[in-house]
Amino acid sequence: MSQMHKKSNTALPLAGLFLATGVLLLVYAMFMELQVPAFIGLGLTFWGAVLALARGGKYVESSLLDSSAHASYVTIDRMINDLKANSRGYYIPAYPKDVFLPDYLKNLRDPVVYVSESFDGKPPIDELAAGKFISSQNRGFFISSPGSGIISEIEKQLSMDMSKVSLSELCELLPKCLTENLNVARNAEVKLLPDGATFKAVGILYESLYNFETRPKSVNMLGCPVVSAVACALAKSSGKAVIIKEQLPLSGNSVSVTFGFV
Repeated sequence: MSQMHKKSNTALPLAGLFLATGVLLLVYAMFMELQVPAFIGLGLTFWGAVLALARGGKYVESSLLDSSAHASYVTIDRMINDLKANSRGYYIPAYPKDVFLPDYLKNLRDPVVYVSESFDGKPPIDELAAGKFISSQNRGFFISSPGSGIISEIEKQLSMDMSKVSLSELCELLPKCLTENLNVARNAEVKLLPDGATFKAVGILYESLYNFETRPKSVNMLGCPVVSAVACALAKSSGKAVIIKEQLPLSGNSVSVTFGFV
């Protein structure tokens, strides 16, 4: 019991530090129109939210996670507007954790979204490995997946790598993880299609991302962190790029999504 209490006491200040630093960097990046601090802030904010959510079986107010995610999507909106991008988001499959990669290729393990007007299914490996933001192909650019923190936490809790899980197993595993392990949705369902999958969720905790008055435009492209996490998992399990073909927000912070494999 004391060990769990110690773990919770350690995780909470660390989560607070990540969230505070991430939000400050995001605000600074917005005013200064800087991209690198924005991405660092985005990553810190999501990791802080995940740490806060998963600490020792206790949970923080959902409004804190919601506001942190909303700030991150607003930053992504600014980047898309600045680059004048009229594109789609392609979720690139991350490399398996047990595959040896030299140091200069370590970035290939990170869940990434390639935002571009077109994509032939073959991600620019050299640009991914170099950790580039702007791609020389089709004026595309790379961003960290908004759902990467959720996926990392699921893999950590279950001591597994989703690249080793079949798509059929994934459909059974993900809903339970999202609703019971992390409590980021009240109900969830994943079903396979011949060329993709469908995802339905009810009671997603990111309320502002399902409010039409406050919903950032980038949510339509990337999905909320929960939808993004499912896209990441499908990409990693299938080894194929994944796109959001259709996304229908419903009442009660709910959503119906159709994913496609590229």
